Amino acid sequence: MQLESCIIIIAFVMGKDSTAQNLDLENWMRDLPAQLKDIPLIYLAIPGSHDSMTYGITRSSGLAPDAEPILHRLYPLFRGTIIRWTITQAIDTQQQLLIGIRYFDLRLATKKDASNFFFTHGLYAEEITKALQQIKDFIDSHPGEVVILDLQHFYGFTAEDHQKLMRYLLNLFRTKLVPRQIDLQAITLNSLSRLRQQVVVVYRYQSVNAISEFWQSQLLPSPWPQQDRTTGLINFLHNITRRPGIGFVHQAVLTPTPQFIVLRWISNLREKCAVPVKNVVLPRLAELSPGPPLVKSPTQFAPVNVVIADFVDLDDAIFPRTIIELNLKLLRNTDLVYHNYG
Repeated sequence: MQLESCIIIIAFVMGKDSTAQNLDLENWMRDLPAQLKDIPLIYLAIPGSHDSMTYGITRSSGLAPDAEPILHRLYPLFRGTIIRWTITQAIDTQQQLLIGIRYFDLRLATKKDASNFFFTHGLYAEEITKALQQIKDFIDSHPGEVVILDLQHFYGFTAEDHQKLMRYLLNLFRTKLVPRQIDLQAITLNSLSRLRQQVVVVYRYQSVNAISEFWQSQLLPSPWPQQDRTTGLINFLHNITRRPGIGFVHQAVLTPTPQFIVLRWISNLREKCAVPVKNVVLPRLAELSPGPPLVKSPTQFAPVNVVIADFVDLDDAIFPRTIIELNLKLLRNTDLVYHNYG
């Protein structure tokens, strides 16, 4: 066993709380204890960002195809307020990667009179190539890290647009892509390292079935809580059921309704949604463990895989630190650590 792994294990067993603070977030997958690199990727705890690219929304952003109809009347008058409740991330793609984010929730749209694609969340954010190139540059310089790109929604897309986007992704990442497999339990950090594969693309569109380089929706379910209070969110997360052999996304996010926003008009999503999740929900998530789904008792949460949040940079990146540290709990499960998934 490597010396670094021994130190991490000893610190964890002794209950020291300094482990998360000492994490090298930029290289956390590379630095995982050796035993954990043979555990399936779908059984590791991976921090992600919700509506990852909304940092690109500015006062000059126009309404996108996914905008609620009422916004077309309100946006000219209440632009600043709407923007405050639309932006879910404060830091860009590269900065998110540097603080340990390894899953990106991507919503895309076409734009009239433009041939490129844009990120969106009711309002147009940036054109997609800069952010995706940042991810490509990051994996090229960090061979021990794996990134999941979850293309969740496509607004205003034609069949030809999908073909164009898929070709772009295939050309950009090429041999770095992790093809979908019948047995996802065979995909580990060590197996990916040997194959030099680093990018999982989940493409949630029917025609992806014909392209083996992309994962289908059912391989990484991502149920939407649709809750605006922490009590409802905790109850939703508690009642989640995971199927064995596939990945999963826990959405640790609050969704403000129009009424919720009206009552907090002068505030913003960061203070009224992200901060309560950090203060109330994240401590509950810290009690969870990654690993395969087992028989669940009424008092247990389903084991985590990907966990996403808004404003992942809050409090010196406490969210990714907390989720990454959950992986150390797997060291207690010797049956899992030494199980042969191959």
